[in-house]
Amino acid sequence: MKLFQLLTLLMVLCNCNSNQNKLYPTPQVASSVVASTINYDSCKNSILLIKKNKKSQWLNISKTEKEKIFTAAVTETIIPKWIGTAWDFNGITEKPQDGSIACGYFVTTVLRDAGLNLARIKLAQCASEQMIVTLVQPKYIQRFSNVPMGNFVQAILDKGFGLYIVGLDNHTGFIYNNGKDIYFIHSTFIGTRNVQKEKASESWILEKSKYKVLGKISSDEKILERWIN
Repeated sequence: MKLFQLLTLLMVLCNCNSNQNKLYPTPQVASSVVASTINYDSCKNSILLIKKNKKSQWLNISKTEKEKIFTAAVTETIIPKWIGTAWDFNGITEKPQDGSIACGYFVTTVLRDAGLNLARIKLAQCASEQMIVTLVQPKYIQRFSNVPMGNFVQAILDKGFGLYIVGLDNHTGFIYNNGKDIYFIHSTFIGTRNVQKEKASESWILEKSKYKVLGKISSDEKILERWIN
């Protein structure tokens, strides 16, 4: 099955909104939460199906295609369901649009629900740099100290398509390079105070953080093997 067919299957099974860049409001009624939870379960199940279909071929698939399949599972299937979910410093919900979620728990819960086996609670409670070095091999990690925002964004453009975890002074989230634009996806403690997807170049939190740690999780072959298995 070709890559575009896989992505189409993910979108159909999950009934995901085609406009992934839109900020979705948090549903206000209980029936909406129930419907969202059921739909979210179908998204997780669709990823299991993709993994099952691809596992026997995995050794013969190029690393570039593996990275695209994994990145799509996270950014196109799981993350959109979380957009608009409330932030709270002590938030630990496992259901999008139901309760609240802190930034570290957002990262680990998304990765777990996208099919990556990890210590969700332990990693969520770590400092963001510790989370990254625990998950990602050193060769895929880069650190930035007092680097201008433009240089930081350019470094991500240079690294190319894929999914990254970013650790900041007091925050964490995902960086998504779709090959054209760079997005910061995180459970934010300012402004909207919820999970949001924004242009990285326009993020106040990214700009104000003096220290940044970037781990390209989608390029890590060990992560890709853990995910498929």
